[in-house]
Amino acid sequence: MRKPIFDLLPFVGMLILTIILGGINPRVAYADFAEGKKAFDAEDYSTAFRYWHTSADRGEAKSQLELARLYRDGKGTNEDKVVASLYFTLAAQQQIKIAAKEQQNLVENFSKEELALAQKLVASWEPIDVKPGAEKTELTAQEKKTLRWFKAAEKGTVKTIKEMIAGGFDLNKKDKDGWTALMLAALNNHKVTSKTLIEAGAELNVADPLGMTALMAASVAGNRSLVEFMVKSGANIEQEDTVGETAEYMAEQAGHVTIARFFSTLELPEDQIKEAQQLLIALGYLEGSADGKTGPKTSEAVKKFQKDSGHKQTGLVRRLLLETLEDKISNEPALQADKTENPFEAASIAAE
Repeated sequence: MRKPIFDLLPFVGMLILTIILGGINPRVAYADFAEGKKAFDAEDYSTAFRYWHTSADRGEAKSQLELARLYRDGKGTNEDKVVASLYFTLAAQQQIKIAAKEQQNLVENFSKEELALAQKLVASWEPIDVKPGAEKTELTAQEKKTLRWFKAAEKGTVKTIKEMIAGGFDLNKKDKDGWTALMLAALNNHKVTSKTLIEAGAELNVADPLGMTALMAASVAGNRSLVEFMVKSGANIEQEDTVGETAEYMAEQAGHVTIARFFSTLELPEDQIKEAQQLLIALGYLEGSADGKTGPKTSEAVKKFQKDSGHKQTGLVRRLLLETLEDKISNEPALQADKTENPFEAASIAAE
């Protein structure tokens, strides 16, 4: 059933009056729209986002429409459909008919909470007060350098990245959304640029405010060779975002089956598997002796322990499992003593 569009007509008069009396310079706002259009046509979405955001917040209707689309599609910024609905609404209020149609399509699947939040955003929105003739603040040399860095990462301009690395630019600098150059390069399928950043020392496991990492970005983008290189280089495959999703889960949800299968085969080396088996035996989850080889019995024991520990039941012997087992043993002195006394020498686990 189509959800009704929330009634925003009372805000139309207020918006137009604010624009007229607020001193907004339409020439300045439209100039930003035009610059944003140039950047968008060149597929430089981050720059388009910056221009259109400035112009939209000054009340320029076309910029509001285009900014809404960027938020909706996650281009040049993180996807945010509620904020997209705000700018679609503002554009529609200024007689941009297509904005009203796109707004209606957008909110069809909104929850009650999302609709309520969208209403609040519209009710509280005010255009930026820019006096006629006010000059735009020029970017500093460092700000220009930073823009160049992130643009090069997004576009995959390896030459620029190498030049700036050689010049000592901060590899792990974050943009306004908390993304690093490596995360941007990975999301845009730039393997050479990503590899260049990793080999130069870019941090693989740094995350944005929502917990997104470069490995997750590469998994969503569907770049298996880059994912494999990142894992080989030390990316944490068990790292979760703020809602508990891993790179493996994101690859699966995005339909990248080969990447999901690659993740499903990854386990610890034999000596660490053996250590995990020893700990599982000490804790009563596994019977027999540790042999460093995984099989049905070990997998089932791992799943039982993961369930009791509140973790996702994968049955895989990975670093998080081993660390959790070690923490559990350290909190059980008697078991720790038993583990020390019993070396679990080598007979393999029967029926594996």
